[in-house]
Amino acid sequence: MTTIDTFSTKYSKDSLDAPLKYEAADSAVILIKDKKVLLYGKTKTEYKDITLTAPKVELDQATQIVTAVNATDSNGVVTSQAHFKSGTNEFTSDTIRYNFKTQVGLTRNTTTQEGEIFVNGDQAKKVNETTTFIKRARFTTCNLDEPHFAFLTPKMKVINGKLAVSGPAHPEFEGVPVPLWLPFGFYPLSKGRHSGLLPPRFSANEQFGLGLEGLGYYKVLSEFWDVKVYGNVYSYGGWSINLNPTYRKRYRYSGAFNLSLLATKFNFKGDPDFLKNKTFSVTWGHNVDGKARPGTSFSANVNAGSTRYNQLVTNNTRQNFQNQLSSSISYSKNWIGKPYNLTLSANHNQNNLTRLVNVSLPDAGFSVSTLYPFQGKNSVGNKWYQKLGVAYNGTFRNQFSFYDTAFRLKDLIDTFQWGAQHNFPVTLALPPIAGGAVIVSPGISYSQVWIAQKCGANGIRPNKIRYHHHQRFLHRSPAYFFTGFQYGHFRNLSI
Repeated sequence: MTTIDTFSTKYSKDSLDAPLKYEAADSAVILIKDKKVLLYGKTKTEYKDITLTAPKVELDQATQIVTAVNATDSNGVVTSQAHFKSGTNEFTSDTIRYNFKTQVGLTRNTTTQEGEIFVNGDQAKKVNETTTFIKRARFTTCNLDEPHFAFLTPKMKVINGKLAVSGPAHPEFEGVPVPLWLPFGFYPLSKGRHSGLLPPRFSANEQFGLGLEGLGYYKVLSEFWDVKVYGNVYSYGGWSINLNPTYRKRYRYSGAFNLSLLATKFNFKGDPDFLKNKTFSVTWGHNVDGKARPGTSFSANVNAGSTRYNQLVTNNTRQNFQNQLSSSISYSKNWIGKPYNLTLSANHNQNNLTRLVNVSLPDAGFSVSTLYPFQGKNSVGNKWYQKLGVAYNGTFRNQFSFYDTAFRLKDLIDTFQWGAQHNFPVTLALPPIAGGAVIVSPGISYSQVWIAQKCGANGIRPNKIRYHHHQRFLHRSPAYFFTGFQYGHFRNLSI
C-alpha cells in the first residue's frame, strides 16, 4: 500500500490574491515591524493589470494601501507626477492612495482622458473598477497643460468607456470664467461607432429664408455597414432629405452612397416669378483593395442627377457653378496563367447648361494574347509553321442620349446606337536569311465591323424629328434600322 504525504498552506486574510511586483531605481527600504516598503527614485509597482509609476511610493502590507506622491524641486515646482494605469483607464496625479483589495482610491490634482474629453479634478475618488467621482472638475477637448477653454463643474461622475455626468457647469476662456451656466451635463464616452441623433445647425439664406440644417440620425447597422439620414427645412417652404449609407470590409473594399432629394420654392405662390422645383442627386464611390482578388478589379465613381440640382443647392458656391457631371463604372478581369482579358464599363456625362445627357452602357472589350496553335508543349524541332501566331481583339459599345426636359422613350430609341469591332491579327516569325542580314516577318490582319445603322446614299439621313426644348426646335436625323447585322471586311497584308 502506497502512502502519500499531503500538506496544506494557510494564507493570511489580509494577503493579496495575486503577486505584487515592485522595483525602484534609487533605493528600497523595508520596515519589517511596520510591514511597509518605501521605494525611491523611478519606481514601478505592478499588481494584476495595474501599473503604478511614481518618484516615491509607500506600500502598506497591513492595510494593502499604496501611496504614491510627486516630486518637486527646491522652488516647489512639480518635476514628476505619479501615473496610474488599469486596463484602458489611466491618469496622472500629485498624490495617489489606492487599496489593492477593495479597488478604492483617492487622488489629488488628477488629469485623465476619456474618449476625446480631457478631465482635471482637484480631488477624485475611485469607488470601483469603472466608476470615479471628481470634485471641482475641469473638462475640455484641448490637450494642452493650460487649455484655451474648458467647462467647470463642482462635481462630476465618470463611468469608464460609457458616459460622464456633471452638475451645474459654466465655460471659461483663457482662465476667465463666462457667466453662462448649464444646469447639468451628460457626455457619452463610448469609443468607436455608436448610433445617435445628429445635431442641427441654424442658417439664414436670402432665397430660402431661415433654415434648420443637418437634423437627422446616424445608425450603425453592423460591423461593415452604417447609414446616416438627415435633412434641411427652410421657412420659405423648401426642404431636402439625404440618405447616406457607407460600407467597408478591411483589406477587401469600401464605398459610400448618397441619395439626395431637394424641393425648392422661390418667392411666394401667386407672384409672377414664383418657381417651384423638385430635383435629385445620386453619388456612389466604390474602391477595392488591389490585393483582395488578384487579376480582378472593380471601381465606381458615380455623380448623376437632375441638371438643375447643383444650381439650387444652398451655401455651396463651387457646386452651384459645376456644369459638367460624369460617372464611370468599370470591371476588369485577367485570367491568371491564361491569355484572356475582359473589361466592362459604363459611362455617363451630362451638361447642366444644355441639359443634354449622354450614356454609354455597356462598353465591353475582350482580347486574347498571341497564341501559337501549331507549337505543342513537347514539340521538337524548329518548323516555320510553329512560329505562326494568332490573336483576337474585340470591342462592343452601346450609347444613347436624351434631354431631361423632354424625355420620351421614342426619342431615346431614336438616339440609340450600338456597334462592335473584331480584329484577328495573324503573325509569322521566319528565321533570318542571308546570314542574318534580312529578317522577314509577314503578317495579316482580318477585321470585321458590326453596325446597327447607316446614312443614306448621299450621306444625309432623310427624315428629321423635332425635339421641343426651351421653346426652340432642334433638328435630329433618325437612323435606318436593319433586322440583320451589317458588316464590312478589311484586309491588310504587310511584309
